[in-house]
Amino acid sequence: MKKDELVKLYAAYKSGCLGNNILDTYFTFFANIILEENLETISEEEMQKCFEKKYQVELPLGFVRQVLGIGISNGAIIDERGAYLPKRDVLLKHKFEKSDFEKLWKELINEFKEFCNKKEIEVNEQHIEENIISAIDNTDEIILSNDKLDEKESVDGFEYAWYSFVREEANANEKMFNFITALCASNITGQAIFYSGKEGEDYSGLNVYLDSPMIFALLGMDSNERESSYKLLVENMKKLNCNVMVLDHNYREVEGIITRAAGWALSTGYDIRKANNAARFFHDSEMTQEEITEFCGQIETKLNLLGIVKKDTDYDMLLDKFQEDETALYEMVKKKYTDQKLAILPEKEESIKVDVRSIVMIYRERQGCVSVRVNEAKHIMLTTNNAIANVCKKYESNKSINSGHIPACISADLFGAILWLSSPNEMMNYQRKKVLADCYDFLRPNKVMIDKYVESLENARKLGEIDEKKFLFMRTHPVVLDTLMDITRGDYARFNDRTYLEVYDTIVAQSEKKYEVEAEAHLSTKEELETERSKSKKLENKVEELEKKENIREQRRKEKIDKISKRRGKIVSIALLGIPYIVFIAFCEIEKGYFSSLTMRSIIVVAGIIILSAIAGKIYHKLQSRIIKMIYEHLEKDII
Repeated sequence: MKKDELVKLYAAYKSGCLGNNILDTYFTFFANIILEENLETISEEEMQKCFEKKYQVELPLGFVRQVLGIGISNGAIIDERGAYLPKRDVLLKHKFEKSDFEKLWKELINEFKEFCNKKEIEVNEQHIEENIISAIDNTDEIILSNDKLDEKESVDGFEYAWYSFVREEANANEKMFNFITALCASNITGQAIFYSGKEGEDYSGLNVYLDSPMIFALLGMDSNERESSYKLLVENMKKLNCNVMVLDHNYREVEGIITRAAGWALSTGYDIRKANNAARFFHDSEMTQEEITEFCGQIETKLNLLGIVKKDTDYDMLLDKFQEDETALYEMVKKKYTDQKLAILPEKEESIKVDVRSIVMIYRERQGCVSVRVNEAKHIMLTTNNAIANVCKKYESNKSINSGHIPACISADLFGAILWLSSPNEMMNYQRKKVLADCYDFLRPNKVMIDKYVESLENARKLGEIDEKKFLFMRTHPVVLDTLMDITRGDYARFNDRTYLEVYDTIVAQSEKKYEVEAEAHLSTKEELETERSKSKKLENKVEELEKKENIREQRRKEKIDKISKRRGKIVSIALLGIPYIVFIAFCEIEKGYFSSLTMRSIIVVAGIIILSAIAGKIYHKLQSRIIKMIYEHLEKDII
């Protein structure tokens, strides 16, 4: 690897995978330079020159100053009245160490080779490392442009292999996918350095406007990964007190496209080659007409719930005050597309006009104010299209002899990187979603291939080779596009008039395999369920058996307590109540002896004695029962 490539990739890796602040990461490079050059004093300008000489990367002086500030805070550098004095013993603890990086890099190369062999994809192994670096470098310059796949004549074999590999690693190897994500963040992080100010800057009052593709994604009309990544970006903008908006003409563009898409998404004339993201969203979501109508009526509400409001403007292209040259901007965008060999179709021409209008409106809102820091820009547009972002950067540089002014429009990913330079975790959360979304976008057949595919379908229907039902399925089902890309690998040379049959057979085979897997899983689940039921039955029987044993044990315990309590109760009763009771009974018997003659008085007395004897007997037995119960309760607590 070249040194300039190493510094970008390692810095991104360390910040992304190890969670280091980007300033801390770059300080390790500074430490190496100071130690290797034996610098006794350090100046910002000298460090800038040394870094550029060693790594062929030019850092802005402001960023160099911040990195040296890290050295001052950790005690590796002493600031003595503006002169930076190094402390070698402390600097040695912060040296640049790349052993972990090199180990992961080798693993990446080997895993990619194994992937290509398994998929039978031919790649030039001598240039694998170079090609991977190139793919990483191109991530922000090419893939972010929504026009690439529609206009490029053919997909490079290596690119197909690389993005297929990244997509697979996202599901199979989290550690390696995180490493790849960090590497892909290298360019965007490097660009962000030039726009960043002090750590923890205040973004309150910054008005951020989103372009139309971002709005579509936030409404769910893109991949789940891209929708999730932009929602994360919006959430973080709101946390930093940014005002997130969409210009009214962008909103009308979105609303118009969605309304037109809703009109034919459920039509039998739906065609994958003509469907835009909005139409695909309605069609693939299998929404009813009522659900689509309801969705169209709630667009602004859905955006408001995300914290995005519509900005009403009075657009007047004849207004002179703070009016930029629309024609010049439009011609610059067209030239950029031409330089990238991208055709400008009628619908794309209209889209360019909307983008130009957005740029003009940002300049009007700024009212002539310029800034060199994003947080001070007051108004800025975010775009997913690098062609527009690059044109804005060039247009801004042409406006002033002073370089470094924040253009009216920058990449959404660059803006995110600026926000998260000091928050590696947030940066990597966004990058993981973005990289995966980019891979899915890349691994989608372009318009030319889809046209050829549908044309071959129509010819087959005319010749009676496929029936109407199969034709409609092959022309509208979303799985067709993925299968077409897998079969052709994006290469037109692999496409022929019978490719549609390969696509159909592959879909059928995958469906059958999926059914078999599901059937096996169902059978396995059923067997597991029966096993669990059997175990459950055995457990229930065991529980019942234990309950019976416990009941018997409890019954015996109660019988034992009852027997003891009765025995002890009788003894206590006799001891406490027996003597008075016996005396009372004896007294009654004696009294009855005095009334031997049968008179009315004797009858009454004897009857009273008999009644009192009966009452005394009942009281005795009742008190005995109470004593037995008390003894039972006492014994029940003690006897287990």
